[in-house]
Amino acid sequence: MRHLYSIFTLLTISSVVQAQDASLLAGAMRADTDAGNTSFAVNVGYTQHLHKYFSVSADYLNEGHPKLHHRDGLGAQLWAHTAVPQRGWSFGAGFGPYYYFDTTTGNGSLGDYRNEHGWGQLMSVNAIYHLHSRAYVEARLSHTHGITSHDSSMLMVGMGYELGSVPRSIRLENADRGDNLVMLLAGRSIVNSFKSETSTSTGLEYRRTFTPNVEGSVILMNEGKVDAAERKGVSAQVWLLRPFTERTVLEMGFGAYAMRDQLDRTDPHAARENHVAPLASIGMRYRIDDHWRGQLTWSRVITNYARDSDVFLLGAGYAF
Repeated sequence: MRHLYSIFTLLTISSVVQAQDASLLAGAMRADTDAGNTSFAVNVGYTQHLHKYFSVSADYLNEGHPKLHHRDGLGAQLWAHTAVPQRGWSFGAGFGPYYYFDTTTGNGSLGDYRNEHGWGQLMSVNAIYHLHSRAYVEARLSHTHGITSHDSSMLMVGMGYELGSVPRSIRLENADRGDNLVMLLAGRSIVNSFKSETSTSTGLEYRRTFTPNVEGSVILMNEGKVDAAERKGVSAQVWLLRPFTERTVLEMGFGAYAMRDQLDRTDPHAARENHVAPLASIGMRYRIDDHWRGQLTWSRVITNYARDSDVFLLGAGYAF
């Protein structure tokens, strides 16, 4: 858990620092145990500049689909880099913890899948060319290390954008202390198996703002049915928020999900079990006017019995 606290500490520091970047990279991945075992790679990153020569980033990394593995994860890296010019090159190197989610098999059969989780390290080097428009082009070489199944190396290229500072008055408009928010949500849930079965998901969320950068939520959630099995429950999360534009807020949440689950998908009368699992979420909220909000979230349910899922929810709500 100490690695999780490290990630949360870095993100908390990020929430009070002004300069920020967002980036999207894509490329190729290779499993280090087998040079022929290759796939795609995607990285979505959010970076805060702490100093002229130091930054911290939060990264979602999808390592693609090498043989008998579907792996992705969340990481935080501390970067040392050259000074960032208005136009021209900068170079950097980053290192930090990486929590991975791996869908793999028990006996080599795609029907016998399991969800493995664990900690590793994420390390990267990059070269960035900064444009006058505050946009930049980035090439990044990343490496995951210390993972049971295999280490991996990824070469990715893409674009990023240097975001301007949002005035304090705008930040306060997005979330005043004591605000309450009730929101109706609907979307899709995806089982983390090799078949990636989907179903319709719904939710009812209540949020309360503690500070312009911290919120708490309770969500009643129904992940829908996959064959005969249905899962529903209630989750509680703490959210870190960062204004992205004058009306848009980026958010990252972490908490617990108490649920009632049915494991046998073939028997509608099979016994149901109660579980409590960690829940990690990333989202974006849009301020429509003084009271109405729109929201999009992605949540990863992290189980210890091979029933991980991704839940995508879109909704609208009323702030009061």
